[in-house]
Amino acid sequence: MRAGRRLTTALAAAGVVLSTAFVAGPVAAAPDAERRTPPDVALTTRDVQPLPPPAPLVVEAPGSARTSSARAARRPLFAFWGKKYNRIDGFGFSTAIRGSGTGVQVQAAWKTYRGVKPIKPKKVFVQARVDGGKWRKVSGARGKIGRQLVTARIPAHVVPAGVPAQQVDYRLKTKKITKGPRRARRSVASKPVSVRFENQAMYTGDQARFYAPIASLCPNANITIDTTGITGDRTGVFSWQHGITMDAATLATLTAEPEISKLGIAIHECAHMKQFYNWGGTREGWDELVARSAEVFVPDVNPDPAVPTVPMAPDWAPLEHAADCAKELISPERYRTYGGYCNPTEYAAAGLLWQDQRY
Repeated sequence: MRAGRRLTTALAAAGVVLSTAFVAGPVAAAPDAERRTPPDVALTTRDVQPLPPPAPLVVEAPGSARTSSARAARRPLFAFWGKKYNRIDGFGFSTAIRGSGTGVQVQAAWKTYRGVKPIKPKKVFVQARVDGGKWRKVSGARGKIGRQLVTARIPAHVVPAGVPAQQVDYRLKTKKITKGPRRARRSVASKPVSVRFENQAMYTGDQARFYAPIASLCPNANITIDTTGITGDRTGVFSWQHGITMDAATLATLTAEPEISKLGIAIHECAHMKQFYNWGGTREGWDELVARSAEVFVPDVNPDPAVPTVPMAPDWAPLEHAADCAKELISPERYRTYGGYCNPTEYAAAGLLWQDQRY
């Protein structure tokens, strides 16, 4: 009863409405012995590729000035590095999975062959091709040339009704440069990156099962059913490349765990997705999110001695505690948890995630 009053107070403060699918069901008194101890949004160095080195200087050998000059005259004045340095949402991968209705950020590294001061194009457009079709200009998207990367924010892509998924390739294409040698004046395009957009309305089986509890919370989320070990030793994870991934096979073996808890994993990962996108949906905003989470979500204990506090996991992190508190606002059972106690301030802050706000 006391926990219920605390939850009601927190919901009123945060302006969150309980989903009727989770207000009933078994409530476990103790945490699951097989809970996810590793943080499920850990960043590794594999997620960030190094930037390319500067373009090498071309040293002409004696007697080859004419040949080198002719070759240099045919080079583009502005060029892109290969696919290795392309990025999606600021991370070092060139393929990703997203839900219908999600926008992405693409980046490509650039170089120049002409002197110390580069000759930059006046405009960089974004082109897309759907399922291997023709390249077409993306309306409302424009590339911005930085010191090493050309960055473009692309509007949300919506998969048409009745289509399960679409593979969309994106590339950056420059406007023709009008300076320099005439034979070198040309438009150049970057190597493409690929995003698979899934139509959530077409989900069936386990994808539909785990999407259902978050359909109104994270409507643009995609659900990936793990068959290749993406989740590692966890049963659910939110990753920047694959979205929300669920290990349905392992969960099926946990017959003692109630269904409400298994579905609660998807809500927890949905909270991580909110953290990511509420802070901009890019690698650049992630450090700010981590710092802010450490300020708000602290390792405190339940002040009521009649309600024991679940011990914190050794690898507890504020991001995980925030996702736990956000999940409890929707599904109050605590069968799985990273430990700790959610005080009213933390509940109110976590509730802001469900309102697409930062805490």
